[in-house]
Amino acid sequence: MPRKRPGALRAQRVPRQVYADTGSWGVGLPKRWRPSRRIVSAIRREEYRRPFGEGWWPGAALEAIDAYRAFLARPGKYLYLLLSISGSQEQELRDNVAVARDLLEVVVHRLPACARRDLEALLAEMDDELRRRTLPDPLAYRQPYRRGDWWHWRLYHETHHL
Repeated sequence: MPRKRPGALRAQRVPRQVYADTGSWGVGLPKRWRPSRRIVSAIRREEYRRPFGEGWWPGAALEAIDAYRAFLARPGKYLYLLLSISGSQEQELRDNVAVARDLLEVVVHRLPACARRDLEALLAEMDDELRRRTLPDPLAYRQPYRRGDWWHWRLYHETHHL
């Protein structure tokens, strides 16, 4: 019976999602994409300072970073963004990487200068990987929900174009 290559077995693994509340956030994903302690503490301070009606809640920014990292950790040469169908903000944040990136863009502008620089550097590296592994959509201008920053103008999975 033929044996699977070790690389094929590793590609099938789903990255483990561990959040900051457990004390071991980001275990199992690339080390270079882990936020520093300065970023995590600044995000937590800002999350608890803001009212919940502004579109993010305690833990949302760290979930967005985790969703963004998990999306980039998927195997394959090219990645396709997915539209979420559910009405829940938490599910949409996990399914649609563009929503997660939108939230991170809001968070970047609300952090203090030191943490902002660190988070911008982290996001710049992840954005480069997203640009490299996704393709631009030449017909994105036809869809009104695709307005916004450059990550909304990437190709989505073909089942969501119908």
